[in-house]
Amino acid sequence: MLWIILTLMTVLAAVGLAIPLIRRHDATRSPRNDTVEVLKAQLDEIDSQAAGGALPPAEAEALRTDVKRRVLAEGRAAPDRTRPLSERALLGLALGVAAVVVLAATGLYLKIGRPDVASVHPTPGTAPAVDAAGHPNGDVPSMIAELETRMKETPGNAEGWRMLGWSYLQVGRNAEAAVAYGKAAALDPGNAEYLSAQGEATVLANQGQVSHEAQDAFKKALAADPADPRARYYLAMAKDQAGDAKGAMNDWIAMLKTAPADAPWAPEVRAFVIKVAQARGEDISRRLPPETSPPPAMAASAPPPGPTADQVAAAGQMSDQGRAAMIEGMVAKLAGELKANPRDRAGWERLIRARMVLGHPDQAAGDYREAVRAFAGSPADQAALRQTAQGLGVPGA
Repeated sequence: MLWIILTLMTVLAAVGLAIPLIRRHDATRSPRNDTVEVLKAQLDEIDSQAAGGALPPAEAEALRTDVKRRVLAEGRAAPDRTRPLSERALLGLALGVAAVVVLAATGLYLKIGRPDVASVHPTPGTAPAVDAAGHPNGDVPSMIAELETRMKETPGNAEGWRMLGWSYLQVGRNAEAAVAYGKAAALDPGNAEYLSAQGEATVLANQGQVSHEAQDAFKKALAADPADPRARYYLAMAKDQAGDAKGAMNDWIAMLKTAPADAPWAPEVRAFVIKVAQARGEDISRRLPPETSPPPAMAASAPPPGPTADQVAAAGQMSDQGRAAMIEGMVAKLAGELKANPRDRAGWERLIRARMVLGHPDQAAGDYREAVRAFAGSPADQAALRQTAQGLGVPGA
């Protein structure tokens, strides 16, 4: 198939260069000749109208004089340029050009091309690329299959299990993610990140309910790192789900009071706590610590809620496949952020809208159900979500 495509491309290039050389010299009429013919036809028409009495003799003579002047002017125009070579010589030149194109293209490909190399695919022993946060990049389904194969060969690799757990989360396989994170935590029980990630995946697998199994993972994470924000957040949520709303609020506010000045999660938790308090009619403004502005460097690097102008421009230059991958990656990132901060109604609305635009109504319906559960204590937010989902045509809304 490759050689057929290359041959066709070479032939088309050769034909495109040869056609101007072998086209007949008299294939097209000279515009000058066409103009003269039109003027002669006008003279005949003037004579006919004058003979029939439609034109006065004086006017007919004036028109004849003008047309004849134009005919003489056209006759004095420069004659058509002749070709420098004969038809036979031009045919030989066209064939020579075609031969040079074919031979040059074939020689160049044989010199710098690699027809013997197959499509590049990652081997099972090659680690996938990771981003600045340590998360793998690339095609997630292919990466999952690669990691699954590698972990069967090296089951003692804790970081490999963490990467596999993260990959499972990106495609919604939350229960499997919890198992993978659990294996990473078993290999490195002092790693609070592995433990809290296991707990979070367990919560997501249980439709947002902080089960006893998840609480055990979070408690172990706090034992390894008492400041682990993910474990503290979800343990407070467990209190809230158990009916201890006051205790949960106290824990969330304590998180904010002890948060580092540059904690990236603090603004999201603060917004979440304020929304919960407003839904319950509580005034916690005096209990919250002063809100600090992020440092200039952080503000400059903070990602906006949607694509930037540069991203839109870049997407316009991409192939259809590349553009689709970029959009899917942005949607997956938004879904991941909502897992960490589920009380973001605007974020859920953006995610549901993106799912419908991409033609994934089933995923949009699942996201809508998760959003409604996240705002279980806020009828107003639930009503707004339902209105948005119905307007977008989400199934079951």
